[in-house]
Amino acid sequence: MLEVENLTVELEHKTILHDVSLTLEPGEVLSVLGPNGAGKSTLLKALSGDVRHYHGDIRLNGRDLRSYDVRTLAEQRAVMPQKIQLDFPFLVEEVLQMVLEPLAKEKLHAQIRYALARFDVEHLIGRSFVTLSGGEQQRVQLARVLLQLSTSIAREDGFLFLDECTSSLDLAHQHQVFQVVRDFARRNRVGVLSVLHDLNLASQYSDRVLLLKQGRVLAFGSVQQVFAADQLSRMYDFPVSVSVHPHGWPLVIPA
Repeated sequence: MLEVENLTVELEHKTILHDVSLTLEPGEVLSVLGPNGAGKSTLLKALSGDVRHYHGDIRLNGRDLRSYDVRTLAEQRAVMPQKIQLDFPFLVEEVLQMVLEPLAKEKLHAQIRYALARFDVEHLIGRSFVTLSGGEQQRVQLARVLLQLSTSIAREDGFLFLDECTSSLDLAHQHQVFQVVRDFARRNRVGVLSVLHDLNLASQYSDRVLLLKQGRVLAFGSVQQVFAADQLSRMYDFPVSVSVHPHGWPLVIPA
């Protein structure tokens, strides 16, 4: 389990997060929503270990996050940030190979192909990563982070942190990604924390939702509890209405 209590983060003498508390259970998909500048990406960086200076407590599988060394932390969690820049023309296969222990060539190749096939990018295996479109790069990176966790999740509960992982994807691939991620979480007891702007993706695929505004928690709970029109309107300072999708989850539209 991931446990966060009274997390406060200050950057350049400005408080970005104020007393944020949450939990992330194994097998759960938790979406973090909020307007621009709410502190969503800073929260993800703190929980993944990239922000080391903070007040409060972050515990990963019962252990203080700051007590992990880099290698052990990489075995417990995988991170896909908003932007990933590679300065060298690595092949797609080489990008995924970086997260794997040395294996026999046949086994290594099979694992990489399987990871890429999950996101319909197996055909890109021999391409240079820097020549791919933004959407193709996102799907390759998604394959990478799932592959990273696949090698270590049998040891302890794993965690996956995604920051706007579908921002460059078309409608079909957005839903494909979250279907794969949710199934991966359920099957492997991986807790997923996803920063999103798309309210309806969050509504359809999340178990719980955290609403952030100006670095403070506005609401935290199930989709049904959190997706109230007045609450979402207050968060975005913009009127929305909430109806019910034919399959049962809340559907958000501008009022």
